[in-house]
Amino acid sequence: MANASVAGKTIGEINAEESATDVKIQLEKLSQDVAALTQSIAALGSATVQAAGEKANKLSADVVDASAQAYYSARGSVLSAEQDLEAHIRSRPLQSVAIAAGIGFIAALLTRR
Repeated sequence: MANASVAGKTIGEINAEESATDVKIQLEKLSQDVAALTQSIAALGSATVQAAGEKANKLSADVVDASAQAYYSARGSVLSAEQDLEAHIRSRPLQSVAIAAGIGFIAALLTRR
């Protein structure tokens, strides 16, 4: 069987060159697609990190607010208890001194052992 030739090349060589060119074009397209996919994943990752950062900032602000509220609530309770105790001591000074002496005596007994 005789091979036809065009410009000194056989049909088989021309088909091989066309196939190689097609493969190169497809590899270039694939490379571009992979680059685009990489950029999309990077953008998604960046958005996810940014969203997580925003959630962390909001959570920390909520924790700060809750702790401030707890602090002021506890401080108000302690001040109220202090005022109540002071009013009780002023209204019954002898009873308060006797209670303080009894507590001191018991504490001395407990620390003695």
